[in-house]
Amino acid sequence: VIGVASYVGITTIHNDSYIPGNGSMGILIIPKPMNTAINFFIVTILFITMISLGCTMEVSKIRAHLLKPKGVAIALLAQFCIMPLTAFSLTKILQLGPIKAVTVLICGCSPGGSLSNILSFLLKGDMNLSIVMTTCSSITALVVMPLLLYILSQGFTGLKNAVPYVGIISALLFTLVPCAIGIFINHYKPNYSSTITKV
Repeated sequence: VIGVASYVGITTIHNDSYIPGNGSMGILIIPKPMNTAINFFIVTILFITMISLGCTMEVSKIRAHLLKPKGVAIALLAQFCIMPLTAFSLTKILQLGPIKAVTVLICGCSPGGSLSNILSFLLKGDMNLSIVMTTCSSITALVVMPLLLYILSQGFTGLKNAVPYVGIISALLFTLVPCAIGIFINHYKPNYSSTITKV
């Protein structure tokens, strides 16, 4: 099934093993060129969106959040204390198997992504704080995430190569680079900011 990439369709895999289920499941097969085009489109839209979010930011407010990092500290506490402990508690309460437990722990220890910034923008939140929080959590995750996974996953197998360093760095770059462009536009060409934000 994986090797077939010449058409888009639904195929059925019958469940003849001991795995419980309804007997079959549908898998959507997408040709590689279409998959590449979709990924390129999503990345482009995300890049433009992050530039527009950067256009709503101000250097003075970013500096203020960094000099008085109360909001950032609360976010890091929630991101790397409350969420991981919640994930760990769920794995124990639900008595998940090793693979499912590690999956839940990875989700609980992962840093916030760009979606939080988009939601903050739509809800008219503090974009400066949101972007600063996302950046700080992504940088912190490079060190804290492996440590948390090591501590919380004692007794579980399947942790090898579990930390998505490439994904974290990519998310950080996709946040910082376009936002920096937007901040630059807002700082030096503020008359273009409203137009870009509307787009």
